[in-house]
Amino acid sequence: MVERWHTQYSPERFLRKINIDELIIKNEAYNENKVDTLGRPCHLCGGLQGPGILLNDKSYLCKPCLEKVSRITYPEEYEALHREFLLATEARRRARASLLEKSFLRKFASLLGWLAGSSLVLLFFWRRMEVLIATFLLAFLCALLKQLSLVIVKKWDKNYPVPQQPEIKHFHDPEASLTPGDLKILYIFNHWPGYPPFWKYLREVVLRRDGNRCQVTGCPSRVELHIHHMKAVSQGGEHVPSNLVTLCDFHHALEPAEGHERIWGNIKNRYFTMVRAHRRKNPVSAGYHYVKAHVRRLELLVESELADILKLYDVLCPTCGTKIEEFEIDRRKQVVELSCKVCRKHWTGARKLAEETGPRIAEKLNASKNKGGWKCNWSMLEHGDDSVFRVTNVAYRTRR
Repeated sequence: MVERWHTQYSPERFLRKINIDELIIKNEAYNENKVDTLGRPCHLCGGLQGPGILLNDKSYLCKPCLEKVSRITYPEEYEALHREFLLATEARRRARASLLEKSFLRKFASLLGWLAGSSLVLLFFWRRMEVLIATFLLAFLCALLKQLSLVIVKKWDKNYPVPQQPEIKHFHDPEASLTPGDLKILYIFNHWPGYPPFWKYLREVVLRRDGNRCQVTGCPSRVELHIHHMKAVSQGGEHVPSNLVTLCDFHHALEPAEGHERIWGNIKNRYFTMVRAHRRKNPVSAGYHYVKAHVRRLELLVESELADILKLYDVLCPTCGTKIEEFEIDRRKQVVELSCKVCRKHWTGARKLAEETGPRIAEKLNASKNKGGWKCNWSMLEHGDDSVFRVTNVAYRTRR
């Protein structure tokens, strides 16, 4: 696959405008990355001279190597191809610009165009047939010379075509040819403190792999999608597709890893608001009290959303394997009821957000399509178990 994103998301563009102190400030949510003295040899050059940065696996990178890495865009083989392409493209651009600048036909056409415009002004004051004929003749010659100039430029373009973009592979492309030096650079990128320079590329790779859906089975994925590190960066988790999974912002916020608490204060949409833990002044007495992180549910699950979830995941009865199509939402009791039309088995659970109810149904029943590979962490919610779907013996009153 030809990659063209590097010019916009290269490590050099990311790093050349910042120093180590600014890099540390940008990534302070993960760990203290700046070090004055290296505790172990630099991962790239083996030197012990500080200052430097601490990667997320506790290995070190000295400042000269940080500056070297900041100039790397592609693996060595593809970097050479990329530089040749840029040089050839710039050389052609300059040659074409010089051709246009020195073209006698274009200059003469511009002069005739100026004369034709002057003749129109003269015709306004001196209405003579000779002036009118001269104006049309000058305009005709101007258009003819411009056309001839375009023919010459088109012939030049044919003889000197635009250089073809070479096939350039990214460090994470499994088909890329990597030297031992490239592997060292890739290791540094994979253990970058905070989000790596290639984060947007990795995000697109993971989203495409996961079908642009939250990987919690049963989730309707109605809200913004995040990329979650399965093993946290603060614990040495790598920035590689195998350690990344797509989660919606709701389920991402439920992960207890370090740094996720800040997500709670940034999620506000029409369906819910997530409120981070905070201290609040007591309204009736002196002092403060602690408010736990919680969710303000603004729009609870409705019939159309439940029907879409059952259809998307093709939910089956765990007893007889029949597709579940019968359901009811009791707004008075705020419960959701499901029933198997064959074995008449019946399940009841709390009516909450679609992002809560859908996965809870998938946990109790069987989803046969679009299964995700991530289990939601409900412990982060207040009363984490109150929306579990349970088998009941209550007679089912279906409206479907």
